[in-house]
Amino acid sequence: MCPSLVAAILPNATAVVTLSVALALIAAAAFAGGSSVALTSLGHRPMQVLLSLTGGVLLGVGMLHLLPHAWLQLGRNLDTTMAWVLGGFFLMFLLERAFHAHAHHTPDDGCCDHDHDADHEHGHDHHRPVHHHGGSRWAWCGAFAGLALHSLADGAALAASVRADAEHGAGLFAGLATFLAILLHKPLDAGIIATLMVESGASPRLRTIVNALYAAVVPVGAAAFLASLPFAGGKQEAVLGIAMALAAGAFICIAAADLLPEVQFHSHDRVLLTTALALGLALAWGITVLEKSSHAHAMHTPRAPVTPASN
Repeated sequence: MCPSLVAAILPNATAVVTLSVALALIAAAAFAGGSSVALTSLGHRPMQVLLSLTGGVLLGVGMLHLLPHAWLQLGRNLDTTMAWVLGGFFLMFLLERAFHAHAHHTPDDGCCDHDHDADHEHGHDHHRPVHHHGGSRWAWCGAFAGLALHSLADGAALAASVRADAEHGAGLFAGLATFLAILLHKPLDAGIIATLMVESGASPRLRTIVNALYAAVVPVGAAAFLASLPFAGGKQEAVLGIAMALAAGAFICIAAADLLPEVQFHSHDRVLLTTALALGLALAWGITVLEKSSHAHAMHTPRAPVTPASN
């Protein structure tokens, strides 16, 4: 991302540093996830725990951080805010169905004692990687396309979150909750693409190139969003609010329609998986509280109604 572009749009130098470091860490995490193909080595139980934790974080960030911030940016108009949240949910739902973007697969590690027949009734085989699109050697292209579009939206959401929080005095904590949710998810998604490429027989060189391209998508999304803000003129606050509302809907969709059902289908380790989900929610709540404690309180309290002066 061009530093001069960021500096011209973000409200202060602290926000520039915060966003730059966050994007660098997300890109590094995504590249590491794809390079190590972490999904193939985690095993079934650790993967389910990680999915449950990540689902809790995404759900908590979407509802406790992005949604309230969108409401503030959209002039405290609840109807408008929820309409955009619903739009984000539905768009992500369509994206997931069109590209099968989040198909988390793990090899059988022999630790599972759940009912395999029940899983197959739901269309979930968690022990054998499944090729979408008829098992084509280019099946990874669909996953890459869907996850890349998702990552562009993530980049826009992070940039909007950092800018909005920075304007409210968040300092180094600007966008922290959104950053954490994206950081946890990107290595998993990069690992999915890499796993499908390995299974399709793609060369190591091609896998490295595609992995590097995917790692760069979130920064590209952030840069594109910030570059588009000047064209919004006096409607920048509304644009920020819409972006955060759409992101809230997308995060809730990913958690509720993809990650959590993946965990729910397993009858084993109920206490462990429920605990991981609760920890994810608690983590999202704690980060949101931490961010609020650093904000300028005047920006987060409803304005007192103006009463006419008495004559």
